[in-house]
Amino acid sequence: MMMPCEVIVRYYLPALRYTVAKELMEKHGWTQMQISKELGITQAAVSKYRSGKLDGKVKEFANLNEVKEAAEEIAEKIASGEIRTPKSVNRICLLCMSMRKSGKLCEFHLDMKKLKECDVCL
Repeated sequence: MMMPCEVIVRYYLPALRYTVAKELMEKHGWTQMQISKELGITQAAVSKYRSGKLDGKVKEFANLNEVKEAAEEIAEKIASGEIRTPKSVNRICLLCMSMRKSGKLCEFHLDMKKLKECDVCL
């Protein structure tokens, strides 16, 4: 059985990293190596993000408005030097909590495991 936190680790965090990396590349002209160093991920992961080769559920998370908005904000602040990755952790955690409390995470979790009832996140 996949727990809600596993959904976060497998799908939400890669979606957010993908979206932040995409923002840094497309809007701020960062290289794959710069992004890799700043986000603490491999250059190969950034290359994969650049190609758009993502798991279906990761794509679903990446298309959520909340994820897009948070990624834009985080990328802008990283690019401007206003924050570095450790400070962006707070924003990421706040978004995660918001998704849990709003039920958006539950929608994915219930759909993935065909659960009839689950309110662990709420």
